[in-house]
Formats: sequence, C-alpha cells, structure tokens
Amino acid sequence: MTGRLTALLDTLLPGDGGDWPAAGAHGLAVHAARLADDMLGGAEAMAGVLDALPKGFVDLPQLRREEFLHEIEAQDAARFDAVITAAYNAYYTDPAIRDIIERLTGYPNRPPQPEGYVLDPFDESLLDAVKARGPIWRPVD
Repeated sequence: MTGRLTALLDTLLPGDGGDWPAAGAHGLAVHAARLADDMLGGAEAMAGVLDALPKGFVDLPQLRREEFLHEIEAQDAARFDAVITAAYNAYYTDPAIRDIIERLTGYPNRPPQPEGYVLDPFDESLLDAVKARGPIWRPVD
C-alpha cells in the first residue's frame, strides 16, 4: 500500500522541484494514512481510492496519474475529498513543510496562540439578551 499511497500523494502534492518537496517523496504516506484512520470514514475512503487506482499507477507519468484521479473523484467525490483532506493535513502540518512556509512567507512555524493574533477583550454585554431570558431548564425534584 505504501508505494501506491506514495504515488498518490506525489500526484496530489507534486512539489515544484525547488522549495516544495513532493508529499510522497517527503515520506508522508504513513502520516497521511494515520490521519485518514482518525477521520470518520477516512480509512475506508483511503482504501477505496487506493483500490480504484489501476495496476501500474506508480510507474505512470504525472499527467496520466492525474487523469485517473480525476476519474476517481468524479465517481465518488466524498471519498476523494476525505483522501485530499488527509493528504493536505499531513503535508501542511509536517514540521519541515512549516519551516519552508516560515522561510518563504515569514509566518512563524508555531501555533497561532497564545503568542499569535491579538484578540479584543471579550464584551460581556453580548450576553445580556441571553441572561435576560432567565433559566432555560426546569428544576428536577
């Protein structure tokens, strides 16, 4: 499965031959599979897409692999979307990819909070209408 999944990831996220590595060649197959396993229906979606790949998919040129993926997506968009989500999450949460993003954009490779975005102080008056309604439950004896 790993060879087919690596080729699938390389097709979805092929890199640019420069700063951005291809997802499969970067070694994200196991991580993408694990993320799919954690998603509701993700393991079945991943298995279904991999099963739908033709024999020899790994050895096909990029454009031909893309054509096959377009066909698979057209047949079952929901299943394909789950695979896309797992692939992109694996890629863009990888520390090395986040380092590339930081180098190219200046966006720091760290969680956005608590050092990130400045938040306005919470305005408790927003809750006044809800508080004015009173309790929305019945007491139980």
